[in-house]
Amino acid sequence: MARWRRFGVRGPQLGEAVRNADNVRIQPIGGHRWHPKDIYHQLLRLSWSWLTLIFVASFVVFNLLFAIAFSFDLDGVEWGAQPVQGPPLLRAFFFSVDTVGTIGYGNMYPVSLYANLLVVIEITFGILFFAIVTGIVFARFSRPTARILFSKVAVVSDVGGTPTLMFRAANLRHNLVFEARVTVSLLIDDMVGGTPMRRFRTLKLERDSNPVFTLSWMVMHPIDEDSPLASCVKDGKLPQNAEIIVILSGFDDRTGQMIHGRWAYDSEDVRWKVKFADIIGKSDDGTRTIDYRRFHDIADESGVDLGEKS
Repeated sequence: MARWRRFGVRGPQLGEAVRNADNVRIQPIGGHRWHPKDIYHQLLRLSWSWLTLIFVASFVVFNLLFAIAFSFDLDGVEWGAQPVQGPPLLRAFFFSVDTVGTIGYGNMYPVSLYANLLVVIEITFGILFFAIVTGIVFARFSRPTARILFSKVAVVSDVGGTPTLMFRAANLRHNLVFEARVTVSLLIDDMVGGTPMRRFRTLKLERDSNPVFTLSWMVMHPIDEDSPLASCVKDGKLPQNAEIIVILSGFDDRTGQMIHGRWAYDSEDVRWKVKFADIIGKSDDGTRTIDYRRFHDIADESGVDLGEKS
C-alpha cells in the first residue's frame, strides 16, 4: 500500500478540494482534529447563512441566560409604569436586550445591588461579543478575493512541433492585476528510492508571469523530454490518480492586496489532440471583446468547433 494512503488520505481528493475551496478529506490517526484556537479560522470559513445563524443564536442564548439571572431578583429592576405584557422571564429578556444594546429607553432600569452588578457583567461581556462579531464580519468583507475563471478542461495540442499542455484563465472583473504569476504542478504517484509516494512535480511553463492580467491568459506547458508528462504523450492520457494543480496570484490594483485563484484538472479533464476555440475579438467600434459563452469550447486540430466537451 502506498505511503500516502497509510496516512489516511482517502484517494486523490486534493483537486476536488482546490476546485471547491474545501478541506482535503483526511482521517487523522493519533492527533486532535479540532483545537479551540481554530474557532476564529472556522468562523471565517463558514457560509454567510451559517455565520448569521450562529450569531443570532448566540445573541438569543446570551440574553436568555442573563434574563434567567435577572429573574432571580425581579424586584431589583424598575419595570416602569407600563411594564411589558408577558411572563416575568420575557420582561427580563427584553431588559437584558436593552442593557446589552445600551438602548436606554428609560422605562426599565436596575435598582438593587444585585441587578446593577448583573448589568455591569452583561455590558462587559456584551462589548466583547459585539467586538468579536464586528471583527469577524469586517475580516470577511475585507478579505481579498479574485474572480478568476479557469477553463473546465485542459488540452494537449501540437505547438511548433512540440505537444503542449494548455488551459486558459480569465479575470472576470477586468480590473488590473499586476505581477500575476501562475504555478502548475503535477500531483502523481511516484517511486522514490523504491518507496511509493504521492508527490508534486513542477511543470515548467512557456510563460509563468503576466505583468498585467486583465482579460484572458493561455497557460502553456511544453511537453518536452524533460517534462514529467513526457511518458503520457504516447498513451494520450495522464497516469491514474494524477492531478494538475494550478495556483494563480497577483496584486489587485484597487485594494493593493495579493489575490489568489486556484483550479485543478484530473486525467478526465485533459483533452488530447484538440485546441481551444478562439474567444478574443473586436466589436464594430474597435472595442476588445471576450466571448465567455465559448470560454470552455474546444476545436479539433483542423479548427472544426467541437463545442464544450466537459
